[in-house]
Amino acid sequence: MSQCPPVMRSVRLTWSAGGCWQARRHQRGVTLVELMVAIAINLVLVLAATLLYLNTRGTQKSVDERGAMFESGQFALELLGREIALAGFYPVTGTEPASASQGFQTSVRMTFDRAAAQMVQAGATGVTAYQGGLFGCVGQTLTESHACAPHTSTTGTAAGSDAFAVAYFTSDAMSVAVGQRADCTRADVALDATLALNTTRLGTVPGTGAPANATTGTAGKPDKVRTDMGLPPASPLLVINQYFLGASTFTSESGSKINTFALKCRGNGRNVKFGDDIELVPGVEQMVLSYGLKDLTSGAPVRYVSASDVSALLPVQDGDQTLTGWQQVVSVRVCLLVRSLSNNTAVRNAAGKALSVTDCRGNAVSRTDGAQVRTFERVFSVKNRQGNTVGPAGGGSTAPTPTPTPTTTTTTTSADTAGAV
Repeated sequence: MSQCPPVMRSVRLTWSAGGCWQARRHQRGVTLVELMVAIAINLVLVLAATLLYLNTRGTQKSVDERGAMFESGQFALELLGREIALAGFYPVTGTEPASASQGFQTSVRMTFDRAAAQMVQAGATGVTAYQGGLFGCVGQTLTESHACAPHTSTTGTAAGSDAFAVAYFTSDAMSVAVGQRADCTRADVALDATLALNTTRLGTVPGTGAPANATTGTAGKPDKVRTDMGLPPASPLLVINQYFLGASTFTSESGSKINTFALKCRGNGRNVKFGDDIELVPGVEQMVLSYGLKDLTSGAPVRYVSASDVSALLPVQDGDQTLTGWQQVVSVRVCLLVRSLSNNTAVRNAAGKALSVTDCRGNAVSRTDGAQVRTFERVFSVKNRQGNTVGPAGGGSTAPTPTPTPTTTTTTTSADTAGAV
């Protein structure tokens, strides 16, 4: 007789292989309702995690775009500030070729204004517009014929943007890559044969003569241009740079194209020709400039006016100097409106509407593409107009005239205003 454990008769029994009755255990799973509830909870958790990731990613992208926009605005201001600081510069001494009213001058104390006037008299008539070291246009752009003209490829705030040009001399013997002998496009101004006629100011180093040496049979060496031998030019070279806004298309990391505007320039190293301009800073959609006029008593700027007002000024007498309109400018206020290079990154209010910002002309700007916008404003001093930098009215005297040296410290006051639209 087999020994089987006792079992309760009230439970379901099964006959085992050993010949005994044993209780059957109940095997129970989840119901359909329980399964659906578990799936719903998991979906809610996944959705919450996804939304948190997307919000974090969107916030980070907005912060990155804002930082990039800030860097672009500051870089554009610093670039323009360095150029404005050089406006009207002439080396301490220089050698000037003969002109219609002046004979050859060597190692004389010279000023920008006298040297530029003599260049015009010598045939470089294209320099006429730049004789003040600065020249600007209000709500217009600069042409290759050195005049103001309406914008042709701008809309919105860029359509009312200003343009300006800077001119200064350099006797730099450094290479174009590191020196100041290049214009804003990094082209060598020594090649300018049509505007400033710099090719006539280079000078040469005499060769050994020609024909070939009759005794040794060695050929004579021709004269060499001084700048090709790493030497300063015989006379300082004139650098002319034009700055303006132009249409630009930016391709984002995702491959989408954004139509915007950019700060551009062209220089006399390429003879200031259309099509030879380069893009400096993308995303600049407005540029407005005002010019500080010199107080004849203190030398500080007494008021700020537009470029057209400067051009309309009558000459004034400052001691033994006669100052034309652009020679009275001692500082320049620059205002730029810069946008982010991505759309839909702007900060929005509770209603979901992008915030507006006031542009450089005091108008409210509201965008529909969600791009962030910020205005940048700074005042730069025209260092070379702070002292006695204008020669006598006749322009022919060679008496010493103090000329400040160029400096990279250009900022006199600074103010940035922010907004996102």
